[in-house]
Amino acid sequence: MSKLILLDIFSYSCMNCLRSLEFIKKIDKKYGNFGLETILIHPPEWSFEKNSNNIINAMKKYRISLPMVIDKNKKILKKLKINFWPTQILINNGKTLYKHIGEGNYKELEYAIMKNLNIRSKNIFYEEPKYSKFPTVYCGKSKKGVIKKTNEDKKLRFGINYIDDSWIQKQEYIKSLKNKSSLTISTKGKMINFVAESLNKNPVKITVKLNDKSIKKLVVNNPKLYYIAKLKGRAEKMTIIAPKNVAIYSFSFQ
Repeated sequence: MSKLILLDIFSYSCMNCLRSLEFIKKIDKKYGNFGLETILIHPPEWSFEKNSNNIINAMKKYRISLPMVIDKNKKILKKLKINFWPTQILINNGKTLYKHIGEGNYKELEYAIMKNLNIRSKNIFYEEPKYSKFPTVYCGKSKKGVIKKTNEDKKLRFGINYIDDSWIQKQEYIKSLKNKSSLTISTKGKMINFVAESLNKNPVKITVKLNDKSIKKLVVNNPKLYYIAKLKGRAEKMTIIAPKNVAIYSFSFQ
């Protein structure tokens, strides 16, 4: 007997993936009872995501109980011809029945599952769920992060990392070279997160400022997605003051 399988391409430090996963969990909870098998495929977006211990710790943190395949060298993704996530793929007997790249289309995914399981039931999604669609701001060279010196533009522009002279851009991240290294961005949405790491492998404190006013101290240690602050839903100036040897990979907004 063939089995209907839902593959969700997911990485644990991707805000879009984490947001999408909440909808996938709802689908699995309901349609797993009808024979749907949901499997997470975890490719590394960053080098630290190749570490299986980091992935296991993230699964515990986010209470992920779905079976997961760690695609360390992206061999599965190459076979699936996927280079972006989150992505959902519905498969039956080796045949692809549905594919969607990025967030959204959960209502259509649910319809495809119900159709292929030949069931009639109350829908989870009568309307397409709403979610923020702000782009991620990357810092490293490999993701084409845009770097400018502080005060290079008269007005802050979204998508640009404004830094002082104590940062250096690496392939995956920007690295602070001195204590009190300053980085400024323009924000969007009502919540901001970033992927960061203490390269010294010890917890360090960074200062977060909004519109030049200090609002909190944030402890950064292991590489992961960190929640920074709630915002007012309009563009604001946010500045990070970091000690030496902090790596910042990206900023995401909700």
